[in-house]
Amino acid sequence: MTRMRPFTAAALLLATLVPGAEALGQAFLPEDNLAYPVRIEVPGGGGTGFFVRREREIFLVTARHVLFDNTTGQLRSRELTLRAPSRDVSEAAVSVVRVNAAQLQEANEIRTDDRRDVAVLRFATQVRDGLNTTPGVVFVEKSKGAMIVAPFSYLTPYREVNISSQIFMFGYPVIGFSDAPQIDTAKPLVRGGIVAGLNAALGTIIIDAPINHGNSGGPVVQLAGNKLRIIGIATQYVPVPEDVVPLRPRDSSGSSQPPPVIALGNSGYGVVASADSIIELISTFPTTESGRQDEPRR
Repeated sequence: MTRMRPFTAAALLLATLVPGAEALGQAFLPEDNLAYPVRIEVPGGGGTGFFVRREREIFLVTARHVLFDNTTGQLRSRELTLRAPSRDVSEAAVSVVRVNAAQLQEANEIRTDDRRDVAVLRFATQVRDGLNTTPGVVFVEKSKGAMIVAPFSYLTPYREVNISSQIFMFGYPVIGFSDAPQIDTAKPLVRGGIVAGLNAALGTIIIDAPINHGNSGGPVVQLAGNKLRIIGIATQYVPVPEDVVPLRPRDSSGSSQPPPVIALGNSGYGVVASADSIIELISTFPTTESGRQDEPRR
């Protein structure tokens, strides 16, 4: 496959999330974990994603509906922008990447699980002196710090998800916020909760943590003992009837009225697509000559 000119290691470093056991025991996350989520900007919308490394291959994982319109099945935009924070949380600069999604789709470098709302694209291959990005992926700005990339073995199968275990969700739920000066929309947010339930028929995970617009595609990690593992991605919130709104005021003539509109609110529960789908999609990509495929963690 044709590759672009590689970036030097000094220009773009790759780091792996390795939390300290002491921090985990105290149930909080090291600051550099806030560099985990990648902001995905699509005209008129967007969401969150994160990088996964299988040997030397780097993939971007997100929710399918962030990239594709659910009604038409078409790409929301031919191009999108990624903003990846630096591992050094004190650094304001981010790595900015332009992605020609149409070119990647044509080259079959985007794989999707429509039923479970997951999308994976091949981002780059790690080489000795940097990265060979997939054709259609171009860095336009680079931070000085490292980008955090999760190893493939951190993806935890559905069977290892435990009800009531503590979870953390990373993402950019601030997309669309313009009148909230308290929130820095350039920074990701983390939200904590628990695994509230499992749906074996659908292979989904219910978490007791609200998912808002912009969270979609963000990683959800489970805290189990002294380990943090990715159990899936945020896909949607569970709606709940919030109010009944008539279409127009009632009149005294006794004329028939149209049915009322039921306004749906956020119940506070979120739906997570399990990591099984991510594992399966990454496994469909043929390996490059520079690396071999890892076996899924058992």
